[in-house]
Amino acid sequence: MDTEKPVYDLIICGGGLAGLSLARQLDLNGFKASILVLELLVRPLPEAGFKIGESTIETGAYYFYNTLQLRDYLEEQHLEKLGLRYFYSSKGDFSSRPEYGVAKFLPAKSYQLDRGKLEHHLRALVEQSGAELRENVQVKDIDINADGPHVVTYVENGETRTARARWIVDAMGRPRYLQRKFGLGLKSPGQFNSTWWRVRGKVSVADFVDKSNTRWHERVHDDRWQSTNHMMGKGYWVWLIPLAPENTSVGIVTDESIHPFDSYNTYEKSIEWLRQHEPVVADALEGHEVIDFLKLRGYSYTSKQVFSADRWACVGVSGVFADPYYSVGSNMIGFANGYLQRMLEMDRAGTLTTEYVDFANRYFLALNDFLTDTIHRGYPNHHIGPIMALKTIWDYFVGWTTTDPQFYHETYLDPTLSKVMSGLISRVTVAQARVLELFEVWGKRTDTTGYTFEFIDYIEDLPTLKHLHVRNLFPKTENFRRMFENVRGAVDRIEELAQVIFRLAVADVLPEKLHLFPQSGWINIEAISLTPDLWEADGLFSPKTEPRDLGPLTNEIGRLFVVKMRGEETTFSQSAANAA
Repeated sequence: MDTEKPVYDLIICGGGLAGLSLARQLDLNGFKASILVLELLVRPLPEAGFKIGESTIETGAYYFYNTLQLRDYLEEQHLEKLGLRYFYSSKGDFSSRPEYGVAKFLPAKSYQLDRGKLEHHLRALVEQSGAELRENVQVKDIDINADGPHVVTYVENGETRTARARWIVDAMGRPRYLQRKFGLGLKSPGQFNSTWWRVRGKVSVADFVDKSNTRWHERVHDDRWQSTNHMMGKGYWVWLIPLAPENTSVGIVTDESIHPFDSYNTYEKSIEWLRQHEPVVADALEGHEVIDFLKLRGYSYTSKQVFSADRWACVGVSGVFADPYYSVGSNMIGFANGYLQRMLEMDRAGTLTTEYVDFANRYFLALNDFLTDTIHRGYPNHHIGPIMALKTIWDYFVGWTTTDPQFYHETYLDPTLSKVMSGLISRVTVAQARVLELFEVWGKRTDTTGYTFEFIDYIEDLPTLKHLHVRNLFPKTENFRRMFENVRGAVDRIEELAQVIFRLAVADVLPEKLHLFPQSGWINIEAISLTPDLWEADGLFSPKTEPRDLGPLTNEIGRLFVVKMRGEETTFSQSAANAA
């Protein structure tokens, strides 16, 4: 056995996206350290079909183009993402499916990534920074020693070697070495599974609709292919994600209780499953060469901890994984690596405490578990367009204004600033659970709802959301007062949205009770439910905040949905005004 004498500041076990990003982030932020990266896979890395995780959203993209300074590279080598796009219900002609997305690129950018190409580029950058990157290396053991350097045992070129370091980071992915070693793993509630594969060529939803249907095609100005496209059905969604230059990622994701994994856990079964549930996708895949096929049973999990005062950590999927539905994986890499950089700096300064590490664990794990719960509770309603569109609007209101700004302005790293932020959003914390439960109950009462819509552009059709998007996702600033004022205003809008959604639900499934909630009325959003017998006892009619005018937001949200009244079609805004 060859024992190497140098003691590194940091050994990163795993040279994938999370580990490479950490090494680059440390270098760019002036943290001069001796870093060893140990990676099993050898370059050249395959393009188009390499690893899952092609899609980013605004926060993850901000991490890559701002924190890691990859803006020019991303613009030149990867595709800008045309937002998240959803097509609800698989019944009827594809053009008749309600569509939720954007017509043109968003103010805050996001990208569709070719992971092979990106990780190849990051390896080169990490080497240029002076870090030591070794490939074709298999990590066999990690020995954590709180009092002295940790020891990593690995095999390279058939020879067993060891390396020592003050800090160890597990970035080796789903084997979750340290998590399993210390018995820290926790399974997320429920079971959700997925199969996915990559194909040669462009598979675009735009080709699902005849070119003669100019109304459908022209309502989106840019290429729908560049969106993360979701075909939605009860208990499932199917993704189509572009890979530059013109390849496509395809995936099936389901709730096990509705679509058992063994019904699609091979490529042949997946195609047959698509023929049953999404035949337009199955037809479009004919003739395309399959690059790879992979699968995961029970992909969601969390952990008791991911950071330790004993100077180790788990990043990327070595620690937690929520759900691919909102493309939040890169967000979580950014949060974890931000905490790690701060801990390494504090450790070097002699100021790292168990209290800070505990704070970081609580924040990070609470965020992951919140995202997991928020996403998973929607699966039974994936086929009900109006409910899911409203839920997505709600999720965007909350995410863009309470979680994302904390990353952009790094308040999540500071326990004091984080506490201030928690105080600002506490008013809607209980309402979050209430609104999610309302969506669940609403879906159980109806498979169709009394509403419908053709297309919702969640930026141009929702000026309040667009305003929140632009106002809250601005670049890092030291002007925390401005940021906190923006969040405080956003919480007001979230509270108003909860009231509007509640009235829409009541009008749909409890129309005889709608008279109790005039548009000018104001309720306690912490008591929202679709159980009238509990309204008085829960304090629904005893609001905790001062009333505000709900008219503007009611009109903005209500005009998105068509409702049938006495055989005629009108918008919810118009019907609400008539009722008033």
